[in-house]
Amino acid sequence: MAKQREDGSPAGEPRRHYNLYWPPEQVVGFLKFMRGMLYKEGLRGVGLTPGLITSHGFINFQPGRWFGDWRSLGNDLLRAKRPELHSWVTSQSWSRMDVNFIHEMRGNIYAAKVNGIIPWAAVQRPAKWVGGDPNPGTAFRVSEDGACTAQPGYYFYKQVSRAGQPGMAVAQVTSQDTEVGLIAFARSKTRHPDAFLVLNLAKVPKTLAVRVLGSGPSFSAYRTGEAEKYTALGDFSLREGILSYTAPPGSVTTFFGYKQLAP
Repeated sequence: MAKQREDGSPAGEPRRHYNLYWPPEQVVGFLKFMRGMLYKEGLRGVGLTPGLITSHGFINFQPGRWFGDWRSLGNDLLRAKRPELHSWVTSQSWSRMDVNFIHEMRGNIYAAKVNGIIPWAAVQRPAKWVGGDPNPGTAFRVSEDGACTAQPGYYFYKQVSRAGQPGMAVAQVTSQDTEVGLIAFARSKTRHPDAFLVLNLAKVPKTLAVRVLGSGPSFSAYRTGEAEKYTALGDFSLREGILSYTAPPGSVTTFFGYKQLAP
């Protein structure tokens, strides 16, 4: 086994990032000095915690190095002994800042069973990357003249991040069309509304009949797609438990419940 530096990077190789093993002593030392740095910068509201299961969230649907599929084997093994353990994706790719970005989140939530997702670099300043940014997707891009521009990734991310709030539960979903992805969040004990997302991964519109159980009867909807940026669509109502909806190609639509059932 190759020798390592104290920061976990391989000895004799250029320093990259530090996603390798950190021994407990290093974790404790990091928490001690980092807290003081955060206070110095006025970030008293930012917390630090050890013991999380973390991983990059990059995926390639073709075989290749650095990429794997979604699976929860590691989480399942650890939670069998310690069910209170949380896992996070700490650097999910923005992909091409389209519906596939949210499809990747769906895989991390339902297949990998993570508790939280932090996308890769939500604010990018390309000039600070040596040789250019290898993953240019982001929410905001900052130019050297100080201008800040919202990117398509911001609007797609807003679709899921507004729906899934702290304390909510991930709800069960089933789709009979492999080109239609679903994500759902139940309000649980929070004051946030029930919400569910419809992803159309196809290049054609999809006319859908979505059966909703345990929520409703009315929802307000917002959509991001090829020509829309979190556009309000108005209200939708269930009829005999069914919400009828036509999803444009490449779109993500979020439905927020109101007039909800009592908890």
